[in-house]
Amino acid sequence: MTPEETQRLESSIQKTLSTHTKSDKSFLWMAYWVIFDREADPDGLEAWLNDIKGGLSRADVIKKMVESEEFQRRLPGGGEGNQTLHRLHSGRMKMVKTLLPPAKVVLDLGGYSASDQKGALLQLGYSNLPEKLYILDFHPDQMMFPGPEWPKHINHQGCEIEYVYGSMNDLDSFEENFFDLIWSGESIEHITPEEAEAVFDRAYKLLKPGGKLALDTPNRRATKLQCPDNYIHPEHKIEYYWEDLCKLLEKHNFKIIETKGIIDLSTAIEKSTMEHFNHEFMNSQLINDNPDKSYCFYICCMRAEDC
Repeated sequence: MTPEETQRLESSIQKTLSTHTKSDKSFLWMAYWVIFDREADPDGLEAWLNDIKGGLSRADVIKKMVESEEFQRRLPGGGEGNQTLHRLHSGRMKMVKTLLPPAKVVLDLGGYSASDQKGALLQLGYSNLPEKLYILDFHPDQMMFPGPEWPKHINHQGCEIEYVYGSMNDLDSFEENFFDLIWSGESIEHITPEEAEAVFDRAYKLLKPGGKLALDTPNRRATKLQCPDNYIHPEHKIEYYWEDLCKLLEKHNFKIIETKGIIDLSTAIEKSTMEHFNHEFMNSQLINDNPDKSYCFYICCMRAEDC
């Protein structure tokens, strides 16, 4: 889970349990199932009830549970899960700040954030504040971890932000030749390859001449070391190999103009083992020139006709 997903989980539990549970005991029973996927043990239940009687809020209980060693052990990387999540977040922030091209009109595919009404792109620190930002994502009530519903129209320091609720592969409502930048931040893996092809085909038409399509996504060469038999997130439909996604973009007449890696895992990937994975994850370059040997990779491309 990313930091945004962790925050979304916390807010989801708060929202659900504040509505459907009256007693502290029933609140804790449900929180145990949601966070730890098990029944509450008697000693743990008693300890939490005493903490609540002592003034600990339900929100703080959820936060402490999510930050607990038991929950962190359920994440990739074991007890170091929280540190690795924050390091990945730092790498993605650096990517957004230093690699994403400036644009006046931006479409963010899957850019909802449960913790910031400005959306994930601006939350990650996109320094080139656009004039208009469209955020296309499912309504919060339809998400795995529901969050707050933000106002549909928001003005942030002169940037007009508009939320459009729906699937990221449904782009028919947008005008052609309209966007300077279409951005997919760790979202392309949430749709099937067939749906991704439809997105790329439509994105080609939505971009202005000289506009750019950019994305980042987990690298299957890395994630298969963690989860050889499934994907790292239950909502992932696919996790791409870098070369395969490059070919898919080129198939739809995009020309790749820049590609980078996020968190270099060259040793772990070359040796195909988890032995060096955690150490390398915490100590390697955040942004590098090895997209095929990194935990995530970034691709920026243009329409071939504009190059």
